[in-house]
Amino acid sequence: MFKPSWAAVLVASCCITAQAEESIEHISVYANRTPTTTSEVLASVTVLDRTDIVERQAQDLPALLAQLPGVNLSRDGGRGQNSGLYVRGGNSGHTLVLIDGVRSGSATLGYKALAMLPLELIERIEVIRGPRAAWYGADALSGVIAITTRKAQGAELNANVGSFGQAGADVSLSQQVGELNLSATAGYSRADGFNVRKDLDPDRDGYNQRFAKLAADYQTSVGLWQAQFDINSGFYQFDTAWGTEDQADTLNRSYLLGWQHQLGQWQHQAQLSRVLDDDTPYGPVSRSPFVTERDEFSYQTSSAITENLNWLAGVNWYSENVARSGVTYVTDGRINRALFSGVNFKLGKVQLDGSVRRDLTDEYGGSNTWQLAAGYWFTDAWQLRGSRGAAFKAPTFNDLYYPGFSNPELAPETTLSDEIAIHYRVANGSIQLAWFENDVDNLIQYDSVSNQTLNIEQAKISGVELVIAVDVAGIQQSFAYSWIDTENTLTGQRLVRRPENTLNWRAAHSWDKLSAYITADYQSNTYQGTSASSEYLGGFTLWGVGTSYQFSSALTIRAKVDNLFDKKYQSNASYTTAGVNFGLSLSYRPQ
Repeated sequence: MFKPSWAAVLVASCCITAQAEESIEHISVYANRTPTTTSEVLASVTVLDRTDIVERQAQDLPALLAQLPGVNLSRDGGRGQNSGLYVRGGNSGHTLVLIDGVRSGSATLGYKALAMLPLELIERIEVIRGPRAAWYGADALSGVIAITTRKAQGAELNANVGSFGQAGADVSLSQQVGELNLSATAGYSRADGFNVRKDLDPDRDGYNQRFAKLAADYQTSVGLWQAQFDINSGFYQFDTAWGTEDQADTLNRSYLLGWQHQLGQWQHQAQLSRVLDDDTPYGPVSRSPFVTERDEFSYQTSSAITENLNWLAGVNWYSENVARSGVTYVTDGRINRALFSGVNFKLGKVQLDGSVRRDLTDEYGGSNTWQLAAGYWFTDAWQLRGSRGAAFKAPTFNDLYYPGFSNPELAPETTLSDEIAIHYRVANGSIQLAWFENDVDNLIQYDSVSNQTLNIEQAKISGVELVIAVDVAGIQQSFAYSWIDTENTLTGQRLVRRPENTLNWRAAHSWDKLSAYITADYQSNTYQGTSASSEYLGGFTLWGVGTSYQFSSALTIRAKVDNLFDKKYQSNASYTTAGVNFGLSLSYRPQ
């Protein structure tokens, strides 16, 4: 187990003040719907660029996100398997996933499955902790995960191998022709996997996927035009509690057309998209397709009204349909229309943010959401901020219409959230301490007594986050500790699979062409529910190491070992997780 004394040593080492080069500040694109330095965002935000993603050498997207503050992961096995992602203790469906600014995920499940979204296609990740429904509407109760896909710069070839038959490769190319920039990426990944339910199904559970992206940017006198096409297809194998050998075919496809233009003091943006999300599980005797088709249009304009006041407003429209399913829904489509607006005001040491949104949806009518935030700079280094926001989640098509337990009278889940944080920034690092509380009303749950989905439960989630990043004598360290208290207020039980304490530590150092890192990730025990094979699962600490070596300006090789001490653990009752495992990769960029 991760001892408290270790935490004290790590915090002490992170808090050492040392002279270092001024750190490069990240830009948040999605927290306020406009590019803003993270120091000016009145919310808890973590940004990873492509270099960060590559250097962390995570096995997949869920494993990468689980290294970040306020994010917990529950896995049904290894890479490619189903996983639950909980931001600040909220349900998986309480976090909105945006891919290139487009709402993503299944309208039947109510969330985006991230296990099969390849890291090789990701350029940038922005995780906003706390509600953002006033900007983005339904589902952004606990936070937003905003993913920007890659646009190749020149030529690049990547390949990797690892434990459990893991292997993959991808290639990227780009070409500039006058004002037109063309780029393409294509790749393949697979693994044999390991047996995730040894008690029931004695087979390996692997995955296989193929992915590609084509993109074009064209600069004209009337703005920048962008077009892209993404496709990701394959299958993953999984085990059920009934011991059957199951598999699911997946297909995700998106089309996007965007436009940006600066006209005087006004910045205009518009985007039109079409997304298909297809997940078709099947066993020995049946297939159950669940296909979501979503069309979306958004437009926004922003301007500096005065030197101290910025204003942004826009419209959002999307139509989502259950295009194909193994069951028949009473209604298989809905349309959402929304207006939103917000202001940012700065005067001396004071900053104020406010935003409001009105959504109107077919089944459940209108929903109003809002966000207010204030920040005060005591000095150039110290900032105190606070915020309050309202958010909602629309019932899914399964909640409303799935035969046998549906309820077409369901109301949206609603939340009211508060956050207070203090932030200290110096040239070689930063420290942030945040307190938050989230009250969830009309929580949608299945009721075994009535055999129906009902708005029957309430939940209260509160917690504290401590996030430290510092460069001491060339050793870059990051430390994130979260304490989360979750409660179903009707039963008094904790919410399932949310550890009370989590800690993530990473230290990295570079010498000329060589770099290395070490990580430690700890979580305390988790409540699994009274129906689970084990009501509580014990806590665990996982250690990892990695290194990279740049043979030349074109060729870099990387190696890593996860679960270094072969810890036996579970994050979801009955499901086995990977023991010690390794990975080896190389990147080649011809000059």
